[in-house]
Amino acid sequence: MQKYTHIIVGATAAALVIAVISPELKGTLFSQFQNLISLSRFSSTWQVQLALSGSVPALVAGGFFGIVPDLDQILKREKVMHRSGLLHSILTLIWLPLVIGLIVPQYFAVAAAAIFSHWFIDSFNPTGVRTLPYVLPRKQESLKAFLWNHERDLRLAKLRYDNHAVNIVLCGVCLLVIGYLAFSWQAEGASILGNLLPQIAQYLNITH
Repeated sequence: MQKYTHIIVGATAAALVIAVISPELKGTLFSQFQNLISLSRFSSTWQVQLALSGSVPALVAGGFFGIVPDLDQILKREKVMHRSGLLHSILTLIWLPLVIGLIVPQYFAVAAAAIFSHWFIDSFNPTGVRTLPYVLPRKQESLKAFLWNHERDLRLAKLRYDNHAVNIVLCGVCLLVIGYLAFSWQAEGASILGNLLPQIAQYLNITH
């Protein structure tokens, strides 16, 4: 899926984590939402540093961790294929949150949920995602080949990543989920959301 979709879906995963295990963060959800929109438009190295230092709100961290698996796109020169087992497999759902949890323990649950969201929605693309090494139908494949190469193990649908209509609908559903959670947590949510909607619409127009 598109970068902005992974950010919004990752943030939604973080919002659900907040709802389940971090109720003390509920009141700050809308301010986090505004920062999330900035991240999806202007992501940069300093924001990566902030996320890893634990200096950003959980919702923004969820948006950031939601796109971390796509770092394999900058490793192509090292012959690591996009959506290979290193960053797009069930193994990734284990080792990457653990590493992040060692660096910023407070973000372990958010990272796990956001990274899972990335893997899950990528499974709806035609090229699919990887599962685990040494399982059928490629049980003879070496661990190195699994980590470095992309062979489709799981595909739930055939939705192209560059289908903006699908991406926008998915983002819209996620924003409704965040909005619903925020409305249920904060009496002033309606006026704040009204201020954010023009920013969201402007961003979606820019990404076309």
